[in-house]
Amino acid sequence: MFIRSRPSEPAQAEPMHILLLPSWYPETPDSTDGIFFREQAHALARAGLRVGVAAPLFRSPRRWREIFAGRYGTRVFSDGLIPTYTAHNSYLCPPLPHFDRERWLAAGMRLFARYLAEQGRPDILHAHAVNHGGILAQRIAAKHGIPYVITEHSSTYARGLIRRWQRPAMRAAVQGAAARLAVSPAFCRLLESEYPGLGWQYLPNILGRAFAENIPPPERPSENAANDAFTFCAVARLDRNKGFDTLLAAFALAMRQQPALRLEIGGGGTELAKLRRLTASLGIAQAVTFHGVLDNAAVLALMRRSDAFVLASRSETFGVVFIEALSQGLPVAATRCGGPEGIVNESNGLLVPPDNPAALADALLQLHANRRRYNAAALRADCLAQYGEAAVTGRLKNIYRAVLQNAKAV
Repeated sequence: MFIRSRPSEPAQAEPMHILLLPSWYPETPDSTDGIFFREQAHALARAGLRVGVAAPLFRSPRRWREIFAGRYGTRVFSDGLIPTYTAHNSYLCPPLPHFDRERWLAAGMRLFARYLAEQGRPDILHAHAVNHGGILAQRIAAKHGIPYVITEHSSTYARGLIRRWQRPAMRAAVQGAAARLAVSPAFCRLLESEYPGLGWQYLPNILGRAFAENIPPPERPSENAANDAFTFCAVARLDRNKGFDTLLAAFALAMRQQPALRLEIGGGGTELAKLRRLTASLGIAQAVTFHGVLDNAAVLALMRRSDAFVLASRSETFGVVFIEALSQGLPVAATRCGGPEGIVNESNGLLVPPDNPAALADALLQLHANRRRYNAAALRADCLAQYGEAAVTGRLKNIYRAVLQNAKAV
């Protein structure tokens, strides 16, 4: 039975209603593709906002098994408190990129129409990545007058992968956004050069809850060691962009001075066999362990038995794995490749140029020599203050409030 409030009772303000429009999104509970978007959605819901997701999920023809066995059509389900609307399909083979983008956008418009009918009108649309989510947000805004925010994550800008035909719709989407966010200061500068005259704000990704849990700090293996034992860990996809070839070459150089160093690598990918051969040819196979794909629990266990984290990426827009390592009290060695410059500083690690094994080897040796300089508890506290859920969602809620205030003033 519905009971009206008494006149003396203050009216409860409705929470802001945010609809996320991700350009990609986890297709299954175990998928990591777009996991940061899902984590942000849940963080916002825990922060008291009303959150929904509308996500077309189109598979690449390269995933040929799923062309026949994968899901098709619309799926609507509750992901915890979050109503989630997905449309499953496949891109064409041979590819027709412009037509495929229109198919994706049409699927997104249909999802929004159903969401609107069943969940009501959102206050703000939040698109993740300009192409395709930002373009979808711009089309919905043009039809329904809903303001939208874009967060850009894509590495396609730095890698020169944006095509001329894609740019007009992308530019229109960026111009129409009420707020434009990017996940690192360096990425903001790159996007400002890509879209002159349009400002971008820095807002980092959120540290995952598994890494933010309040657990006792581990005792590092090297802290009470009488010898020079010291373990570096690295976790990432094993592809060329992550620079594992540079890391292995650097580690081999460092081992010439400190033979007791060890390197443990987590991750799977296309370069595993090649990297194993490189490890053998460098004569360091006895000191390097490849663990394959690891879930969060295994990544945590690896970090907590290591002394420092290292990754030699050639390009990063952010680098969540760096803040995961810092959250576990590990100092970090990284490359100046975009994202790490906004995370790593003289108080928590070292930065070196990409594709420079000698410079990275020197950084590894410095971390080893200065092992007691970095206080694990301080590294963790600083990481949580910057990248913890409360810190990031608080900033994002302020951005949403400003967008709504500006929309009301127009």
